[in-house]
Amino acid sequence: MTMKKTAKATAPAPQEDAKRGTLVQVARLYYEEDLSQQEIANRLGVSRSLIALYLQNAREAGIVRVQIIDPTNTCTSLAAGLRKETGVKHITVIPNPRGAQSLSLRAVAGAAAAHLVESLVDGETLGLSWGRTTAAVVDQLDSTRARRVDVLPLMGESGHSGLHSQMNQLVTQAARRLDSEAHFLSLPMVLSSAKLRNALVKEAGIKEVIDRWDRIDLACMGIGVVPPVSGMVVYIGDEHLPRMVERGAVGDMCGIYYDRDGQIIKSGLEGRMIAASAEQLKAVGSLMAVAYGENKAVAVLGALRTGLISTLFIDQAMAEEILAGLSADKKRRT
Repeated sequence: MTMKKTAKATAPAPQEDAKRGTLVQVARLYYEEDLSQQEIANRLGVSRSLIALYLQNAREAGIVRVQIIDPTNTCTSLAAGLRKETGVKHITVIPNPRGAQSLSLRAVAGAAAAHLVESLVDGETLGLSWGRTTAAVVDQLDSTRARRVDVLPLMGESGHSGLHSQMNQLVTQAARRLDSEAHFLSLPMVLSSAKLRNALVKEAGIKEVIDRWDRIDLACMGIGVVPPVSGMVVYIGDEHLPRMVERGAVGDMCGIYYDRDGQIIKSGLEGRMIAASAEQLKAVGSLMAVAYGENKAVAVLGALRTGLISTLFIDQAMAEEILAGLSADKKRRT
């Protein structure tokens, strides 16, 4: 009788397991730990060309799968999601450059500056509030085709030093870059009493600027976060901030504080302040807010819900954080 031999399943050879383990190790060092091919070669005591071959073999073996993501498409989708969730029609999301956070600020501010220059038309009035982000926008303004443009502050001066807290310096710089006419308010934003405030707003030079707040065509402002991040100027003064925190404030624009739901919170200083009111900002033809950084996500979400903003420029990381927060809110409600 002839006996047939049955085939037995063979386990992978030990050398195959070792080779695969090496490919996984090299791939992790290169893609996860961000080491260069030469650094990996030095660590393993082999040539760089062999590491390049290992990486190619890892891709061919399916250990490494390359996925190409266009950040522009991603940002477009994020902006569309935010528009749908908030009802704000003009939202632009800018990809985060690799590197320091200051690069994200510059990227977002640069896009906002280009939009501002393209949006201005002859005879319009541009209003500015102070802040580091606004200063970054002004720093990247270019000449505009628009003529007879007036640039003016939306709030009085601050006692803090630095360009981002000196309103008239920002106005001067913006007017120079836009070849426009500058208007100034040479008095602090918060005065010692309502009586003094009411007297000063009747002065000819001051009244001329404040009267223009009722007919602003385009405004540019940053968004402050509560509690403030390091280096941020508290417009109304540090001594008043605890009261705003207790009332649920998450952010402010032009000295106007609001909570996560976009409800305006009265500071109690309104009668002493030299600043455009919420009603005046709502009447602005196009109010453009500019912000960056994940730590401002809640402040920006609240700002979007105030109804003041018509145009927003933010970075990708912030947009993702805002949408994640909105998604979490929906889950809590269901």
